[in-house]
Amino acid sequence: MALLEIRHLDISYGSRVTVSDFNLTLEKGRICSIVGESGSGKTTVIRAVLGLIAGGGKVTAGDITYEGRSLLSLTDKEWRDLRGHDISMIFQDSGAMMNQTRKIGGSYVEYIRTHEAVGSGEAWEKGTEMLGRMRLPDPDRIMRSYPFQLSGGQRQRVGIAMGMTYQPRLLLADEPTSALDVTTQAQIVRQMMELRDEYGTSIIIVTHDLGVASYMADYIVVMKDGKIEDQGSRSHILNESVNAYTRKLLNAVPSLGGKRYV
Repeated sequence: MALLEIRHLDISYGSRVTVSDFNLTLEKGRICSIVGESGSGKTTVIRAVLGLIAGGGKVTAGDITYEGRSLLSLTDKEWRDLRGHDISMIFQDSGAMMNQTRKIGGSYVEYIRTHEAVGSGEAWEKGTEMLGRMRLPDPDRIMRSYPFQLSGGQRQRVGIAMGMTYQPRLLLADEPTSALDVTTQAQIVRQMMELRDEYGTSIIIVTHDLGVASYMADYIVVMKDGKIEDQGSRSHILNESVNAYTRKLLNAVPSLGGKRYV
């Protein structure tokens, strides 16, 4: 049985259909990348998987199943049990999603205690341990810092640590490297792949960068105007696809010395 299946998914905002007939099967321990230009519907799809479509959008057709169970009929309690434990999400700028007036430790402890009946001290220790696993120097100092006191890469590692606290089986990543310099991007990408190798976590990563997708993903979905334009294995997309839009995205990847790094 596939870990996640999306079948003939339509997502609408009022009368406007923004995602149409989206299909995807994700096996356990695999990495899928959804690529495409801004506004193509990439983020809307993964938000639908987590039941967090923004701005009044809703699923108007199709189904999303996780381990054979439809996610579209879950109660609020069932969602609370699923989010964070089985399915987690990393946002584009994790620091921006945090309360800027609260220290990292306060937010992290609250997050842990929302999902687990533990005391504040134990939750603090658990958060500090996870930050250490993400190779953040001096995790206790990070816990005592405000988000704005951290670099973009540090904030993103905090987001990954929080998302991986309970070793979820499915990790959704929304442009997790787009706000970072290229060196930090490479570090974050490597750490995400290590999560797959260490925990067997399946990952769906949304990105506009085919370079990131080609490095990470086993399977690539190309979206345009709310629809799947092209899809296939990494090898197929990079070497065999004749889709005009896919070729344009590939041609947009910078080259150095005549070599394109995808």
